[in-house]
Amino acid sequence: MDRRQVDALQRLAALSAMKREAELAKLAAVARSRNRLKSALATLKTTEAPLQGSDEEGNGAGVDPAMVAARLAHRRWIENRQSRLNQQLAAITADWLRQRPAAAKAFGRAEVMETLRDRARTAYREARDKER
Repeated sequence: MDRRQVDALQRLAALSAMKREAELAKLAAVARSRNRLKSALATLKTTEAPLQGSDEEGNGAGVDPAMVAARLAHRRWIENRQSRLNQQLAAITADWLRQRPAAAKAFGRAEVMETLRDRARTAYREARDKER
């Protein structure tokens, strides 16, 4: 192993590390978007108020019709918003699933290149030390 080969492996290892970082950054950005959408969906589910009201005896007689209409309108808005968020989540999840193999491949390549670089450095040092 000569110095030129070690330098070439060093450059390849650096390039593969940059590619790994870029792919992992893309994956992290998609994962953040995915988590944000999941959180928004969970928040919508917790904000929904029940429609039924009751008086002291358990009857529905004390329910204000305007409040029922407002709650129904709010529930429709929540359902529409959930539908849009679910569509966005499906698209983001598809991107995330497409991105994972690319990130894994870049990660594996970088690891292999670093291992090869380290072995080449060790072999070069051993050969150089033998010559001395």
